[in-house]
Amino acid sequence: ASGMHETVVVAGVEQMTHRDRDVVTKGLATASDWTSEGATGATFVSLNGDLMALYMAKYGIKAEQFAPFPVNAHRNALTSEHASLRKPVTEEAYVASRFLTDPVRLLDASPTCDGGAAVVISSSRQLSQRPGNVFVRIAGSGAATDILAVHQRPEPLHLHAVEKSLAEALRRARLTHDAVDIFELHDAYSIMATLCLESAGFVPAGEGTAFAQDGNIALRGVLPVATFGGLKARGHPVGATGVYQAAEMLLQLHGRAGDNQVRGAEVGVIQNIGGAGASVYTHVLVRE
Repeated sequence: ASGMHETVVVAGVEQMTHRDRDVVTKGLATASDWTSEGATGATFVSLNGDLMALYMAKYGIKAEQFAPFPVNAHRNALTSEHASLRKPVTEEAYVASRFLTDPVRLLDASPTCDGGAAVVISSSRQLSQRPGNVFVRIAGSGAATDILAVHQRPEPLHLHAVEKSLAEALRRARLTHDAVDIFELHDAYSIMATLCLESAGFVPAGEGTAFAQDGNIALRGVLPVATFGGLKARGHPVGATGVYQAAEMLLQLHGRAGDNQVRGAEVGVIQNIGGAGASVYTHVLVRE
C-alpha cells in the first residue's frame, strides 16, 4: 500500500434490472473478446455452455452431475438475509429446469439483479488496539490475466489466471492450500465453479463435480463455497460482486455469519473473475 490514506471505504454497486434481460446480456458480452465472440453473437451463457460441453466430453461427466453447485448455493441462501433467491433447489428441480443453451440450464446460471456492498479498510493502530475488536487482515493478494477469447486458449478447461492469482496470494500470505477454511469462488455458472475449484488447485482436474457431490463444498464440508448463496443465489450484481465476497468473508471470519457460519473459520480466500476467466483477482483474508 502507498500509505497515502489510513482508512478507506471500498464500495461496489450495480443496477441491472431496469433494462431488458437481452440488453443486459448483450452488454455483459462486451467483456468478452468482441471481435471473435461478442460481435458474432456469443454471450457468456453460450461461452460457458461451450466450456461445459467440452468438460463433459473430456471427463465423461453427465449434465446432472453439476447439480450440487446450485443445490448448495440455494441451501445457503435460505438463511442469508441479503440473498436474491431465497428458495430451495433440489437435484430433480435442477434436471427439470429449462435449457438456456445446451447444456447450460437455468439453474446453472446466476441471476440478473441489483446490489451494493461496502467494506472499510484501515491501517489505523488505534482501531487495532480497541478492546474486543476482531479484525481481518488482508494477508495476500494476487492478480493474473489470460487470453481473452476462450477458443484461443491452448487449455480452455484450465483457468490459468485462477491458478496464478491464487498461487500469488497464498505466497504473499505465506500459507498453503491446506490452511484455507473457505473459498468464495466465482460461481456465475456451475461450470465456472467447477473449473475454479480445479484450476485453483483444491481439486484434481475432472473431479470438481464429484468433490461437490460428496458434500465437501457445504457449510460443514472440507472447503465451503457460496456460504451466503454465492453468485448463483445471493446474486451477481456485477460491479458489486467482489465487494460482496469481501463483506461476506468478513462476517465469516468475525464469527457473525449466523446460520451460515463456518465453524472455526480463520482463513478465507475470495476470488473474483472478469470475462470467462480472462482476469482474476484473489485475496487471502485472515482473522487476527
